[in-house]
Amino acid sequence: MNPDLLTPIGTIGWFAMLVIGPIRRESLSEILVPILFGMAIIDAWAVAPAAIRKDPSWKTVSAVWMGALSPYGVLVYWMIKHVLKSRRERQ
Repeated sequence: MNPDLLTPIGTIGWFAMLVIGPIRRESLSEILVPILFGMAIIDAWAVAPAAIRKDPSWKTVSAVWMGALSPYGVLVYWMIKHVLKSRRERQ
């Protein structure tokens, strides 16, 4: 797991989760949250590779990668939920 991949993976995942969630709930005013805190999100994932290089322990690496990949788990859950809901509505 290349630490340099943390920045794009973490940033894209968190932005996607924070933007897709309000769109799903049709609460477009909540989209302002990732826009207002965008720099904080980007900065958090920009320093993640440095944190791994500073302390390359298994605990640090797994914690940072879990944080970067967790939004993708949420997005997959939302997709599965949507597919199951649309199948039930068709029946």
